[in-house]
Formats: sequence, C-alpha cells, structure tokens
Amino acid sequence: MEPDLPDPNGDFTQPEALTQLLLSIALEEVSLAHVENAEGEKIQAIVDAFEAGDIGFQQTLDLQDSVNDTLKTTIKKQMLLQFKLEDVLDFKGELELP
Repeated sequence: MEPDLPDPNGDFTQPEALTQLLLSIALEEVSLAHVENAEGEKIQAIVDAFEAGDIGFQQTLDLQDSVNDTLKTTIKKQMLLQFKLEDVLDFKGELELP
C-alpha cells in the first residue's frame, strides 16, 4: 500500500506543512524499521546456514560485518530524523496554531 502524498507544488498552511513534515518523519521511521527487520532475518539466515555447515566461519564474520554496517547506517539516519523532529517541534512551538 502506497501512502497518499500531497502535491509537492501545492500551497500549504503552516499547520498543514508541519503535519506533512511529521508524516515524512514517520514514513522514514517505518522504512528504517523494515530495513532493520530485514537485517534481523538476515542474521537468522546466517546463523542457520552456519549451523548447517553451509557457510564457514570467515564467511559468517563477513556477513556479520555487512549487517553491522547496515545497522550503523540506520542508526545514523534515526539520529538525523530525531534532529529533524526536534526542529519541527521547535518551529511548531514558535507558531500560533489554533
């Protein structure tokens, strides 16, 4: 199911723009959750393959490094999203909203 996104060239009121910013943060968080879930499934597949003798120790370590790199990237992205959220909330506090 794809999200129903507004026309990016449309005119928004400040409350509508803030809502759209919050929605974008939420959608990015959902996307990151999917990436993290996929990495968890990859870890399980690596463990299963190692236990079955289908892959060796070094290959297991290499795959673990790949998962680690991906998870580090998602953490960095989550930190940026936190900054974005704080900026949006700070801006919201400066507005006189109904």
